[in-house]
Amino acid sequence: MTSSIRVDRDIPMTMRDGVTLRADVYRPDDGEKHPAIVVRTPYNKVLSGNSDYLSAVHAAFAGYAMVIQDTRGRFASEGEFIPMMPEGQDGYDTIEGVAAEPWCDGNVGMVGSSYLGRVQWQAAMEAPPHLKAIAPSIITAGPLSDTRMSGVVDLEQSISWFGAMAIDMIEKMKKQGRDVTGMREMVTRALLNIDEVCNYLPLKDIPHFKFEGLSEGFATRIGDAALAGLKSEEDLYWSYEKVMVPCFHSGGWYDLFSGSLFKNFLNMREKGGTQIAREGQYLLSGPWAHGANLPAFVGDLHFGPTASGVAGFVMERHIAFFNKYLRGIESKYMVPVRYFVMGRNRWKSADTWPLPQTEWQRFFLHSNGRANSTAGDGLLSRDESGSEPPDIFVYDPRFPVPTRGGKNLPAGSLVPGPLDQTHIEKRSDVLCYTTPELQEEIEVTGPLTLHLFAATSVKDTDFTVKLVDVYPDGSAYNVAEGCIRARYRKSVLQPELVNPGEVYEYSIDMAATSIVFGRDHRIRIDISSSNFPRIDRNMNTGNPFGEDSEGVPAIQTIHHHADYASYIDLPVIPANK
Repeated sequence: MTSSIRVDRDIPMTMRDGVTLRADVYRPDDGEKHPAIVVRTPYNKVLSGNSDYLSAVHAAFAGYAMVIQDTRGRFASEGEFIPMMPEGQDGYDTIEGVAAEPWCDGNVGMVGSSYLGRVQWQAAMEAPPHLKAIAPSIITAGPLSDTRMSGVVDLEQSISWFGAMAIDMIEKMKKQGRDVTGMREMVTRALLNIDEVCNYLPLKDIPHFKFEGLSEGFATRIGDAALAGLKSEEDLYWSYEKVMVPCFHSGGWYDLFSGSLFKNFLNMREKGGTQIAREGQYLLSGPWAHGANLPAFVGDLHFGPTASGVAGFVMERHIAFFNKYLRGIESKYMVPVRYFVMGRNRWKSADTWPLPQTEWQRFFLHSNGRANSTAGDGLLSRDESGSEPPDIFVYDPRFPVPTRGGKNLPAGSLVPGPLDQTHIEKRSDVLCYTTPELQEEIEVTGPLTLHLFAATSVKDTDFTVKLVDVYPDGSAYNVAEGCIRARYRKSVLQPELVNPGEVYEYSIDMAATSIVFGRDHRIRIDISSSNFPRIDRNMNTGNPFGEDSEGVPAIQTIHHHADYASYIDLPVIPANK
């Protein structure tokens, strides 16, 4: 530990094409060489050093030089900002440049959340010689988000993210002498009225970003252009075999990219480019949503005194990780899997994922054909389906089911995390399947998948699902969620419209969770066809994304009899294990 630190502002670093990027460096003020941790951010380096995952000051006092750099074309850095594109080469050049600094001992790691995690993967795939470890948090498992992998678009997240990015893009264009008349006003209006923008039709003509210099990036962000250039299933994921270094993956159960957290961990264990990479994989998941702050209070629920990032020693675990791979120092904090069990509100550790003691239990959907809303007769049980009529509801894109809690950003009217779903569950276009009151608590820890047999009256539509914890007082809090666009049921790379009236099987990925459903609680599955504005509305026409000004209603039929048994696989952890 050092007793004092120094901060050097706007340190220039020249990339291979001559463009200068600038960084702030937080480091021990002792004249010695230290290992470095690089953060590369499009969100302004001045604002990016205070993450609950690992702050600049904490790292510096622990004996590291933390280098926080504005990415190309952002804030203090030169060049043109093209989201996602040149980050690998810039990351390589930055890491090698940092390693050559007189205050660095040649050992370099990376840390950061969301986009700051994405740039780590892109840099690591370039295999810079001095990169020894990365610690990406709350980030995707490849070019596409978890939601986009199911065919739908993260509408609210995409609009709010691109709007925030556009402000600095406009300032850069203005300094270049380009005409930016009306741009800032329209983008600001979009950020202040996210719900209004999400409701605009057709989506491809949203006026707030219809400006030269913005429209191209926005179209790539939310349209089918995001799929361009992806030719195989392998293109959907990072090139794990090119990553030669250990990784510390961290995130939260209510994060946008919670499913990717585990995909990255497992894929690196299997495919990492070196033995040290395959063996040096660590994972941490708390009860948090998307963001750099890790509170104990998420949505409507408080998860107890140990739930915060501070109480969970998240920074200490990051330092322990870097101590191991940048300094060769072992630590008690180094466990392969660390996860927070909601409901029991405590941390647990494991060596593998899924947990070896997992007992997969199928919970089947049942009803007498009237599962609409919580006033209906929907039942969820271990009993296999018999001879039962299907459930039917109408999805009208003019009146979508509103997003309430879950894996979204805190933008517009949306709040992420667990929120009471009882108002949503009164709708006739929400099917509710609920267990009787539990006689004993049930721990569910692991990945979740809903196997759904369904038909629709249109050529394309969506199906959405939520796993819900129903409290004894009737309040119902969302635990996990998933969705699928029918045309992408086989793969996001193989769109295929459905035949109206034909029954198809849909496997809906719901990422993962860890929760104890308490005694006298009930477990519920909610099924519908929209979750707006978190995801875009399917207009049910079969037309390409963003073209429709009007949609058509869809009659949805959910089957659950012996031939078409719909069920959810729950990873149950036995109480005695």
